[in-house]
Amino acid sequence: MDPKDLLLQLDRLPWEPFGGKTREIYRKPLSKQSFPSNFKASLTLAKPGGEFPEHADPYTHIFYIIEGEGEAWIEGERIIWRKGAALTVPAGKKHGYRNLEKTDLVLITLNIYEQAGGKWAF
Repeated sequence: MDPKDLLLQLDRLPWEPFGGKTREIYRKPLSKQSFPSNFKASLTLAKPGGEFPEHADPYTHIFYIIEGEGEAWIEGERIIWRKGAALTVPAGKKHGYRNLEKTDLVLITLNIYEQAGGKWAF
């Protein structure tokens, strides 16, 4: 495999709407590679007023804020997050977030699936 095939120029990729019930949430993949465990890493953008409504997923999230400020909820508890913060949301926990600011909220989103036997997928 050519190492150049492993490089993504994110500044050249368009933001893809996340879809579903989200409002003003966009993403870019951080890897071209498919992982057997379905591990996913994305650069996520929440425009001002953008919201990812409360929901639960069968995998763990780790969110790392690169730019901006907003609020998240885990099981109804409100958490303010800003640049430099990392938040882990365990699988099955109800969660969501929104950008309350007038500037973009940019974060890295990691989706980590558990394998049989309770071992982490990475």
